[in-house]
Amino acid sequence: MKIIIFGGGGYLGGALAPLLLAQGHQVTVFDRLSFGPAAVEPLRGRPGYAFIQGDIRDIGAVAEALQGREAAVVLAALVGEAACDRDPLETVSVNYLATLNLMKAAACFGLSRLIFSSTDSCYGAQEEVFLSEEAPLKPISLYAELKAKVEDEFLKMPRPEKFHPVVLRLATLYGLAPRMRFDLVINLLTREAVLGAGAKIFSGEQWRPLLHVSDAARAFALALTAPGELVSGQIFNVGSNQQNVQFKDLARILRQVIPGAKIETVPQPPDLRDYHVCFDKISRVLRFTPELEPADGVAEIRDALLSGRLGEPYAAHYRNS
Repeated sequence: MKIIIFGGGGYLGGALAPLLLAQGHQVTVFDRLSFGPAAVEPLRGRPGYAFIQGDIRDIGAVAEALQGREAAVVLAALVGEAACDRDPLETVSVNYLATLNLMKAAACFGLSRLIFSSTDSCYGAQEEVFLSEEAPLKPISLYAELKAKVEDEFLKMPRPEKFHPVVLRLATLYGLAPRMRFDLVINLLTREAVLGAGAKIFSGEQWRPLLHVSDAARAFALALTAPGELVSGQIFNVGSNQQNVQFKDLARILRQVIPGAKIETVPQPPDLRDYHVCFDKISRVLRFTPELEPADGVAEIRDALLSGRLGEPYAAHYRNS
């Protein structure tokens, strides 16, 4: 397929683009490279790869980039609560207005498939366990609120018969990637356990589903190539039931992988985002099962930090805000 990844120069895009290329697809990455070129540099010169530097708010550039494509993945967004709260106006313009315009253009230009990257944080704080895709959404941040709004309008918008929209609600990501992030819980705790004064886990009672970034990329690849009748107009939680964890359990994982690590649990009111998600649908429909676990992510990040491969791990480009 001829696939374009909007936002393909970020954390997840850095795992997805090389996977799709390895599967034989032609891949174009469209990204403004706000955090540098680390995710796209390893792809330069590879057969079937192209890069466009641009901003999805430029609808002319988006329309031109869509020409001749068969499928698109929308990763482009300001990601995370802190990044979105810093400039709400920019967040609305990118995560809502520009994203919907891009989706309408994709349908207009005859793409057969469009995958939207959403988030399980749309569930917010919930007492019910194993939240399915039909559970009510209770977003408690601007980031999650806009993701939920785009989901709703995306799946309701008029679309050509052969246009298949898909929403993937991702668990909290972790793991090593070309454009590394240290503002994600496992990545951050690992850095502090290896290099810092020690990892601090606040409250620890909150539940969160977790997913390795490489497994997230595999889920997108499956959604792109699955028969249209299986995925068209569908929402999938992306993760695994076994990786619903309480933050206090991360201390045990860190100590197993980093012997002698100093881990402190700080008593305080829990994070309001507290949800336990069901991933039966993606397992049943797409036969998706993650291959990696949190311990694998901790180990690979530990090794990368100790080897010096990541340069200055406290640099600003390793976080979204």
